[in-house]
Amino acid sequence: MRNHFTITISDVYGTHEYSFKQFIRKFIWILFAVFIAVWTVGGISIWWLNQKANNDELVHKASVKAFTASLEKTRSDYESLLVEKTKLEQDFLSTRSQIAFLDQALQGLEELVGEGDSESEVDVPPLPLDERVKRVQLDSLGKNIMMSMVPSGPAVANYRGLSSKYGRRIHPITGKIHLHGGLDYRGKTGAAVIATADGVVKYSAMNEESGFGNLVTLVHANGFMTRYGHLSKRTVKLGDYVRKGEKIGEIGNTGRSTGPHLHYEVWFLYKRLNPQAFNDWSLGKYDKIFTKVKGVPWGSLSQAVDMLVKKVEKQLLLKGVSLAVKSPI
Repeated sequence: MRNHFTITISDVYGTHEYSFKQFIRKFIWILFAVFIAVWTVGGISIWWLNQKANNDELVHKASVKAFTASLEKTRSDYESLLVEKTKLEQDFLSTRSQIAFLDQALQGLEELVGEGDSESEVDVPPLPLDERVKRVQLDSLGKNIMMSMVPSGPAVANYRGLSSKYGRRIHPITGKIHLHGGLDYRGKTGAAVIATADGVVKYSAMNEESGFGNLVTLVHANGFMTRYGHLSKRTVKLGDYVRKGEKIGEIGNTGRSTGPHLHYEVWFLYKRLNPQAFNDWSLGKYDKIFTKVKGVPWGSLSQAVDMLVKKVEKQLLLKGVSLAVKSPI
């Protein structure tokens, strides 16, 4: 019975004995050891898996947190970009409206100075903005130079119309028909009389023989001369240099005159001209004087002014000064 063992089981029905060999006993012990080992390994595995799950959960939470932060940053950046986009759109619309306004203003200036597109230039591609501005500036410069050297505009600071024009008329004092060689400006005594072009005072005194009383005579460039009569006061003297628009005297009633007014004459060389075209001359009506006033070499004068403008442009370019304005873009 060495290799056997007996198991006794008692119940209500009695006692029963069972005998097993030794290897069965060993098998049971082995089975029990395997069970203990499996249980131990299972417990360790469950613990390890639990730890790994906890670590994975922590990593997942950290990833979710990082993703959420990145998403928030992306959303914030997106909102900032939307704000910037809106601002850029507003700036673009504002710049476009400014460019359109500048283009319209430039077109007005081009029409004013005679640089607008003619019918023969309809198919010509438009010039760049800076080149258009440069051409307008140069053309405007030339025309302003011409109008500063040649008499232009009214001879009074406060123009109130004319009381008598150039031409044959009945003299208000002698009653005889004679040539009225100038324009008579309406005005009150003391109203300012101005130079109609840059020039030098050739005469400034009382002249009873001519009947003009207090008289000022200015000589201008290119053979022009202007006379201002019946002044109540002269504010310039012989040899003074005066600029266009500068005050040279005041309206009066001196000499052979029936009331306060200014008598104004325009001469070219030794020929007296009708001052009406010079009085009406402006940038907007620049070319009209060339057909209205005969006996003046306008072509030669224009060429001389163009040469002067080119000389000014060359000097500015040598100094690195640009005539054109920068684009607002």
